[in-house]
Amino acid sequence: MPVRVNGNNAAFVETFCEIHGRFGNKVFRRKRNGQPWIYEYKYKPKYAPTVLSRRTVCIVRAAATVSNPRKKGYKDILQKIYYFTPYFVYAGDYDFTCNTFLKLRQRGTYTIEIDGMKVTLNLAPRTKLNFEFDAGNDYELKCYQNRSLYSQRQIIVIDAEADLEEVYTNWFAEHLTEILSWQLPYFGKKKVYRRGIIPPVWLQYIVGKTESGIIYRSSFRERFQYSRQPYVHSHTEQGDYFYTAQKQVNGCWKGASTEFRQVWEKYHIRWFDANYRKRWKIVRQHNLWSKLVFRAGGILGFDLEELSPTNWLPGVETLGDLLEVCGMGIYGLREEECGVRIFNFDL
Repeated sequence: MPVRVNGNNAAFVETFCEIHGRFGNKVFRRKRNGQPWIYEYKYKPKYAPTVLSRRTVCIVRAAATVSNPRKKGYKDILQKIYYFTPYFVYAGDYDFTCNTFLKLRQRGTYTIEIDGMKVTLNLAPRTKLNFEFDAGNDYELKCYQNRSLYSQRQIIVIDAEADLEEVYTNWFAEHLTEILSWQLPYFGKKKVYRRGIIPPVWLQYIVGKTESGIIYRSSFRERFQYSRQPYVHSHTEQGDYFYTAQKQVNGCWKGASTEFRQVWEKYHIRWFDANYRKRWKIVRQHNLWSKLVFRAGGILGFDLEELSPTNWLPGVETLGDLLEVCGMGIYGLREEECGVRIFNFDL
């Protein structure tokens, strides 16, 4: 049985549902013994970029040059680059979490070897290891489980004057193609702690607005809801222009000819198939239409607040004209399809 909440129903959610993460001004967690742990939420600003977080940024940038993040297989490419890329660091001490650094997926006894010296430790995925690296040295760290090599990492200490991003860029230019051909070891699935709301078995789902947040359903997981804080809209000149112009763009979409909309549907399917995974909720036909009209308006210097079917973009009469102005490909459309007029009347 689904339930739609509206108003002061936070107490109902907290009483009957299993909550993980923030809900309202409280954080709901579970201790290792299974007991609930509830405490007040306190905002913590994002930390300044560190040497290790900047490494992740460089890796993501390199992966984007190889594959589209929206394409299938991008995740495997990203994992390869992340694992096989050395850690370039400045001299000093660093904390590493075992689930990301050593790829640990379960608690156990592991042997750590650094430059021939070995030590046996009881480690868990969230255990933090602290290492201090001296200037001018390179380190190779190996992790063994049951005397078998589990994972290995390389740490290269760079000069204090060296630019970290430039070091990674130069290394990728020389080794990126090589590491993509290597086989990534299998470390098992990483346990993910999902933040959300799980209703009791006698409820199908809960959606609606409460004083502690807005609850909505997950499109991937059955009987799982997410919550978010109500968004407070702040009026800016750019935002107000967008909302006004979007109304005009939508009006032009409704006034477009039937022939144009038929060809546009075909173009949208081909464009979407070439740029996105098969999740049709991401960019629909009218979303792509708005995207290109806004782009064309910016290129042509046209005030979209004054846009209408009779006061249209100058020089844009056909689908081909719109694609040419926006610098978009035609994705195999025929010449007569590109020549279809957007509106039935002369502009």
